[in-house]
Amino acid sequence: MAAGLICLLSSMSYMELSSRLPTKGSCYVFSYHGLGELAGVVGAVCLTMEYGISGAGVARNWSAKLSDAIGYHPVLCYNLQPYGQGCDEDDDYYLDPIAAVMTLLCTGIVARGLNMGKIVINAFTFAKIALVAFLIVAGLASWTGNQFDNFAPRGAPGVIRATSLLFFGFIGFDEVCCMASKADNPVKTMPRALAGTLIGAALFSGLAQFSLSAMVPYTEGMKSIGFEEAFANEGLVWARWLVAVGELVLLPLVVLLSVLPQPEVTAAMAEDGLLPPIFRQTNRKGTYVKGTWLCGSFLTLVAFTVPFVVLWDVITLGVLMSFNLTNAALINMRYGNGGALRKPWVDVLVWLLMITTCIAGFTFNQGILSPLLEEEPVITLSVVFFGLSSACALAIMGGIRFGFETRCDMDDTSLFKAWGVPFVPGLAMFCNFFLLATLPWMTWAYFSALLIVFFILYAAYIVRPTTTKVVARSVIEVVMDQSSSPDESGGSSATVLA
Repeated sequence: MAAGLICLLSSMSYMELSSRLPTKGSCYVFSYHGLGELAGVVGAVCLTMEYGISGAGVARNWSAKLSDAIGYHPVLCYNLQPYGQGCDEDDDYYLDPIAAVMTLLCTGIVARGLNMGKIVINAFTFAKIALVAFLIVAGLASWTGNQFDNFAPRGAPGVIRATSLLFFGFIGFDEVCCMASKADNPVKTMPRALAGTLIGAALFSGLAQFSLSAMVPYTEGMKSIGFEEAFANEGLVWARWLVAVGELVLLPLVVLLSVLPQPEVTAAMAEDGLLPPIFRQTNRKGTYVKGTWLCGSFLTLVAFTVPFVVLWDVITLGVLMSFNLTNAALINMRYGNGGALRKPWVDVLVWLLMITTCIAGFTFNQGILSPLLEEEPVITLSVVFFGLSSACALAIMGGIRFGFETRCDMDDTSLFKAWGVPFVPGLAMFCNFFLLATLPWMTWAYFSALLIVFFILYAAYIVRPTTTKVVARSVIEVVMDQSSSPDESGGSSATVLA
């Protein structure tokens, strides 16, 4: 529920921006339009983490479950040792051909077109909801002991760490934005769909976790346990196999939904001139067939080679970073920098807000809260930096709110308007950075390496005359609407954010 509440803060920004920019690309388009081209590239990397890479990770998880069910693991450990000696389910450092095949099959379904995807997705979604409902009811029916006697046995650090990990389950509401271009009446539909997805994910996830903890009370030294093992321990063998078979049948839906929006992201980048035109080419049905197969081939390689234990935290990092980019983009667009740099000082203040909330979140987590929870001395320098950065962040938000006028259409009743801008997005950014501080430094190294690779490819492709760049149709429309009102200098600026 904590993860859901933090997501709720950022979801307000997604609701307004998806209403104002109902096009494919989600965080990438929001970042590109509100923060500039380089921020858009970072947003695209984050979305790749959220969508395609997460699908590859789930494919590996599904492969492990299938191998456990049949009692045979057709994998090749990195150190060439047999399965169980050189690698296992917890440390999946192996080549996984089954996960690769699953990812490739999902790519084929997406390449066939969304109509076929809708049929598959709807059927699997209803079945998935039914399975989760069964887990909740069966788990609560098997309630043993009093779980509140030892509530949160690992204390606040365990709760905070679990909250950051559980963001993996909230990818869906961001994915809704990425499919906005295919929605009917997206201005009204998207905010409602986002709210429903977030509430549903938080409710089902929270109830499932509660039912599992009710069925398996915590004991000292216990390892993590899933529903399958919990039902087996309760003697409900039939329930265990129902869950096992259900997950084997339904987990491919998660892989499919992860692959589905990835071609939309690369197509949006191609339309903006940041990727080769092949990614935006469509067939007569409007499907990005070539882009889908190019993305799917890369994701298949990831599913085949990269361990899920590595992917999990990297995906979480991508989700939280995309939230922060979206929050910052909303503030910048609200105060005049949507599609063009009309208010340079607002742009500077927004980036300073990003920096100060980052410093505040990390110092509060690592230098103040963590030592207190571990009953260790608080780091004095962290207190100083937290105080200064928090004061600066509040001053920046106050300066933006009371020092500048909003420069976008706030009178259109059909558009969703986020509440409390810039204070609520600023609070969301602090919370997101606070959770990012719980991730291992190696995760940041993996993400940084991927980001460097993307920037190298971007720089290699983008070095050409700027006149050859193509701007997305949706962005042009919004820029034209906003630039129709002159800025303070008496005219509309055409300086593109970069």
